[in-house]
Amino acid sequence: MRVLSTYTIALFTLIFACGGDNEKPAEVPDAASIGVDISVDCPAADIKLGTAVGIGPCIDSRSVGGGSGTELLVRADCTDKNIAGLLDKKHLVLIPTTPTRDTLWVHFGGSGGQPTNTENIGSAAMSSGYRYISLAYPNEPSIGSRCSCPDGPRPADCPGLVRHQVIYGSDISPYFNMIASESIENRLMALLRTLDESRPTEGWGDFLLPNGGPDWTKMALSGFSQGGGMAGFIARDHLVQRVLYFSKASDGAIRALVDPATYQACTTHSECAFGICCTASDVECDTPPEDAYCLESTAGPVASQGKDTDGDGIGDGDASTRATPGNRQFAVVHRLEFSFVFSPEIFESWGMGTPEEFIDADSNDPPYDKSARLFSTALPPRSDCSEHQSMGADPCQPRAPNGQPAMRKVWLHAMTAPLTE
Repeated sequence: MRVLSTYTIALFTLIFACGGDNEKPAEVPDAASIGVDISVDCPAADIKLGTAVGIGPCIDSRSVGGGSGTELLVRADCTDKNIAGLLDKKHLVLIPTTPTRDTLWVHFGGSGGQPTNTENIGSAAMSSGYRYISLAYPNEPSIGSRCSCPDGPRPADCPGLVRHQVIYGSDISPYFNMIASESIENRLMALLRTLDESRPTEGWGDFLLPNGGPDWTKMALSGFSQGGGMAGFIARDHLVQRVLYFSKASDGAIRALVDPATYQACTTHSECAFGICCTASDVECDTPPEDAYCLESTAGPVASQGKDTDGDGIGDGDASTRATPGNRQFAVVHRLEFSFVFSPEIFESWGMGTPEEFIDADSNDPPYDKSARLFSTALPPRSDCSEHQSMGADPCQPRAPNGQPAMRKVWLHAMTAPLTE
């Protein structure tokens, strides 16, 4: 039986869900130079509905931080009667007693995550003067599940079109079924309207445009894993105040899916640069089948796209035309997780800095240079969590000696550092 390293298995098992890398592909033989389309199709994935009716009060309120703020748990179905998916997840809202910033901080959790497991990042935002929302959005199933079929990957445009539909509600994706009211944009608008009506002295309506849409220019974003990709997609199309990515900010794909001309048929693992000669539906094959090919990976199309100017869901121009410039974006990645293979390349293309500019947050404490935007850690996860998970949910995050999340110092820098050119 062929034995793969844990890292290799994790990397290729999660290519569709979480990305790939930008290593040079193995040499393509002449016979394959015309390219082979490896994409397949299958019935569209559906949003996970979960419980049929929300549970508990529409807005549950309690004091937090020793009286320095208020926490609200808000049922999504109470903000819009047309919202029916994932009602076991409630919006988490944190409000400092005296907000000192006019910017709203909005966070997007990872696949399957609960907003209530993002209180640590919310606490940092609140202590920095922001009002904070961890939005309950359609984060199930994962992007990988929506863009994979039993026999292999969907076309390379799948992640971008799915993300556009999830964010804006536009029915432009043939790969995912979801009504517009479930979108990130509608859920956020409905929540802001509800907060403005129930707490009229706090100015929640200031974050809405005259037409009722979210005013992204008055918001800062953060996201973990799938949520990082949502934040990165929004920052592509809208100028936001700042962004903080946990682990990743865009999707990856098998290189031959993005560029069929790089398809390399193979019969043994030794023929491939990464030693993986299988099919996308079986990335751990012991003996390569007759239709095997090299599973090199690369950043997906969305990573290299600029602002979508024509509304078709596909970004126009290149990464240099993204709406949010690199000096407003920050990132922290675990060096032992799969995302560290490809995320630095993406961040560099977005003008955030080179891979060599990553700061080891484990051995460097603040104050950081105001231009510092890229950070990494190798601290072990808590509990039975993976390195990737340690960047997201509260129970998985490594702790500093004072009991606070070890990366809180990085979060605070990203939230408060003066923005440089």
